[in-house]
Amino acid sequence: MRTIGSILSILLGLLWAFQAEVHDIYVNLQPWLAKPVNLFSQIGPWLLIAGGVLSVTWLHVWPALHRWLRPSPLDIIYEPQKHACVRQRNLRDYHIEVRNRTTDGTIAGVIVTWDETPFTRFIDRKLSRDWLLSPTSIEASSAVSVFLFSLEDDIKIKENKNDVLGRVCVITVRASGNGTHEAVARFKYEPGKTPKLKRLWL
Repeated sequence: MRTIGSILSILLGLLWAFQAEVHDIYVNLQPWLAKPVNLFSQIGPWLLIAGGVLSVTWLHVWPALHRWLRPSPLDIIYEPQKHACVRQRNLRDYHIEVRNRTTDGTIAGVIVTWDETPFTRFIDRKLSRDWLLSPTSIEASSAVSVFLFSLEDDIKIKENKNDVLGRVCVITVRASGNGTHEAVARFKYEPGKTPKLKRLWL
């Protein structure tokens, strides 16, 4: 940052010192610059729109298409009726299942993580864990249960409006094993609903 500031200071000093010469150069070039500037003003908005479309495609559509064309032998399963169960009173445990979809081989070194967000960071710190599932092996056509978190159904949103538990967020879970493509699942955490976790499909 200091280097950039120094360079900018030098450039501003040069412009100030030679402002008359710079003005003359600008006047001479103005007829030549008018046409490119007008052309850019016409196509500029379309370039911005195209850039936005490409960005959305690269970030969201392409990963989903890639997973569809080259599916992982691992599958992340979430069924609210089965994986969001009340343990005691109004305390609800949220789980997912990671399944080996192959029928002829064990997948070793399977780990499950989720992308870091304020919500996941809070949960991991509370549970003192580094992975959702530490490296394990899953036999063919078998599944393992992975614990995500526990929350009360009647969590008071007003009391948590400035807390991560009171804010809606998107959670991305990833499962991978030795020699496998990564399986990815996205969920929406909605503190005002029961159950509070919903699977997203894009």
